[in-house]
Amino acid sequence: MSATVMYSGDEIKTFIPQREPMLMVDKLYTCDEASVEAGLTVSPDNIFVYDGGLFSEAGMIEHIAQSAALFAGYNDWINHRPIVLGYIAEIKNFALEATAHVGDSLVSRLNVVSQAMNITLMDATTTINGNVAAKCKIKIFMDKKK
Repeated sequence: MSATVMYSGDEIKTFIPQREPMLMVDKLYTCDEASVEAGLTVSPDNIFVYDGGLFSEAGMIEHIAQSAALFAGYNDWINHRPIVLGYIAEIKNFALEATAHVGDSLVSRLNVVSQAMNITLMDATTTINGNVAAKCKIKIFMDKKK
C-alpha cells in the first residue's frame, strides 16, 4: 500500500457518483491507466455493518466495485473527459478470506487484466492491515452514451 493519500473524504466525490450512505471509498492512494489503490475505513454508521460491528460480504463487494468506479472516474478526470456511469457486468471467483470490523481500514488494489470497447476486466485484492481479506475478478461496463 502506498503511504500517501492522493484524495480523501469529500474529494472522492469528484470522481464517482455514489453518495452517503452508499459511499464505500474514502481514500485514493494511487491511480494510473493500469491500476488503482483505494481505501475505506469502516465506520459504525456504515449501512453494511451488522451484529455490533461486522462489515458484510456485500459491503466488501460494493467497496471493490466503487474502487473500480474510482479508477474509471479518476482516469476520465485526469484526461479531461466527462466522467461516465459504470455498471458491474460480472463478479467472478469472489473469495472472502477475512471479515472486516468497525475501525478496520480496507485497501483494495485493482489491476487491469483487459479492456475492450467500454468493458474493463480487473483483478481485485482487498487487504486489512496488510492481510488478504477478499479477492475477485470484476468486469465493469462504462456507459459512454450518457
